[in-house]
Amino acid sequence: MERRDRQPKGEIIHRSKLFGGLATAQEVHAKLGFRQPCAAPGCEATPVIQIKMFMLYDEFVARQPQLAAMIAMTNEAGRYVPAVPTTFGPMVMFSKVAACRSHQRELEKEAAKAPSYVLVEIDRGPGADKPQVQVAAKLLSV
Repeated sequence: MERRDRQPKGEIIHRSKLFGGLATAQEVHAKLGFRQPCAAPGCEATPVIQIKMFMLYDEFVARQPQLAAMIAMTNEAGRYVPAVPTTFGPMVMFSKVAACRSHQRELEKEAAKAPSYVLVEIDRGPGADKPQVQVAAKLLSV
């Protein structure tokens, strides 16, 4: 008996079909998604990982008042510290670093040393172990 509550699986796209076989999804994401070189001095390799660090707005202003004032003074859109709305409250992104495959481990080790009040977001790009974005079958039939 076939179950009807399951969604149909998306088509598996092989490298030969993706971008005419010229690049993988990871390579395209590294080039267009990260848009910055490896952070290691003298390294010009394409990054494969990007780490962003966020801190709650109130925590950032309390712990780093001089940096918050400097950001507010140099902000072209007005005198405020830009914040990202999240479920935890507004957060300030204060660091964004990318690394190539040879420096990836060093970057991950440094990110693991972040204090408990810092939210660390690790972006490794698309891959076989990550869920793919798919359109629901119900939306297609509309």
